[in-house]
Amino acid sequence: MRNRIALHAEQRKTIITSLAFSLISFFLMLILILSVNKDAIRLNSLLLSDYDYSVTMQDTVQKDDYYQFNAGIEFTLSANANTSLNADIVMQSKDSLYTDMVSWNAEPLGTNGVAVSENVAKSNNLHIGDKLYSKHIVNGESCEYVIEQLLPEAVGIMATNGMDHSDGIIIMGYDERYIENITHSSILFTKDPINELSAIGSLENIVYRDDEIMLSLRSIIPYLVVLSIVSIVTSVAFTILLTKSVSSNFRRLIILGFDRKQLNKAYYRLVRGTGIISIIASFAFSGIVFLFVNYNAVKLLILLLIPFIEIITLLIASNISNKRLWRK
Repeated sequence: MRNRIALHAEQRKTIITSLAFSLISFFLMLILILSVNKDAIRLNSLLLSDYDYSVTMQDTVQKDDYYQFNAGIEFTLSANANTSLNADIVMQSKDSLYTDMVSWNAEPLGTNGVAVSENVAKSNNLHIGDKLYSKHIVNGESCEYVIEQLLPEAVGIMATNGMDHSDGIIIMGYDERYIENITHSSILFTKDPINELSAIGSLENIVYRDDEIMLSLRSIIPYLVVLSIVSIVTSVAFTILLTKSVSSNFRRLIILGFDRKQLNKAYYRLVRGTGIISIIASFAFSGIVFLFVNYNAVKLLILLLIPFIEIITLLIASNISNKRLWRK
């Protein structure tokens, strides 16, 4: 059995190069997921839903619809807090059926019960059974509301003019005092034909789910493109630096007549092996990001993009660099 060929790369330079590559890769993944977090939440929520469009009506249709009020309802973490939670707030209708057509739908709530999306709960350390506070608009009294359910992540009821202004959703249980005294409308999530709904009442603000999905993708893609380019440049630079560190010894071994296949194996073992270990390490450390944001399938796919591009670039760049070594 032949002995492995060692290219004798300078250990200190190899370690520094690998650590620098790992750190850059880690920060690229961190920047990417934090930059697109809100759009990734919205995209995941839309993909898990099954309605065709949302629409605002004056009347309830008793299925997957919520009341929206023309008065500012706010929730706070304590009765005397000055800062309210930044969330879209809707109220369940009295007898509506809530299905899995909307990913963040809640089961029926009590009058003083609320459901809070998971991202709002995590950022404010809220759990089922905790209390939120809101000044009742009808009588001005400060009321306690108990968190009865935690909903899947969602950043808002829908995007407005391409922007999400809220950080999540709070759903209130039905309260007839609001319905009887405050101007309101209903927002419906449905697959029903528009002409059938228009026979019930006038329709406003029709927003198709497919359009919202495309809107989310258009927001995410520029970050993906820019950070992918940076990851490609970084991977190429890593390959060039490691190649330079062994190029003199590699050429010396060529002159001494060492087997081409064995030399190539030694080169790829150094460059690709070191690079892939660095990429895996940076991906493992990037799990830290989920201490700050919740996990979902879309975020994981986005996070995997950087190491995937780096590995592909590493394979291509190392192949090109290896051929150049033989030509010199």
